[in-house]
Amino acid sequence: MRPIPALRRSTERMELRPLEASDEGAWVRALLESAGAWGPWTPAVDPSLTPQERFERELRRGRSGAQAGTHFRMGAFAADGMMVGMFALNEIVRGVAQSAHAAWQVSTGFVGRGYGTEGVRAILDFAFAQPPEGLALHRVQASIMPANAASLRIAEKVGFRREGIARAYLKIAGRWEDHVLHALLSEEWPTRG
Repeated sequence: MRPIPALRRSTERMELRPLEASDEGAWVRALLESAGAWGPWTPAVDPSLTPQERFERELRRGRSGAQAGTHFRMGAFAADGMMVGMFALNEIVRGVAQSAHAAWQVSTGFVGRGYGTEGVRAILDFAFAQPPEGLALHRVQASIMPANAASLRIAEKVGFRREGIARAYLKIAGRWEDHVLHALLSEEWPTRG
């Protein structure tokens, strides 16, 4: 079994780390302020869940995924404690694949200021770094809806290569949506090693 790598990453303007119980206020505030912006790009959520219950679910998912090595979800926080967003490596597959799917959400107050690009670079560094600092993955993929111009720009800025279109790939906001498939290999990542 692989050791769990260090799950904290610092960038010039923020810290990425697993959520903690004390993050509930910042997480709920980001969720409520960003709900309209995130809604078209995220899977439908049970409307009976309160924001606090959603936070508890996110906290449990993050802990269990890190322990199992199946996904790593990190909250990104500015120096003032405001939540910049969430950055994740999901569906980690070992064996012959050594791959994961990258995902990200940037809080409304931080959109258009480079935080998304900075956070995605940090999770790619984590994905491709050798243990104990990282996961030593070979491939990271990102699937983005064609109308999500902001995420498509982030993918382009960090160097993801466009690989094609997956028809009706994921059920987002209650509808099966096409996605543009992107990928990066460890040997293509500029800060490897």
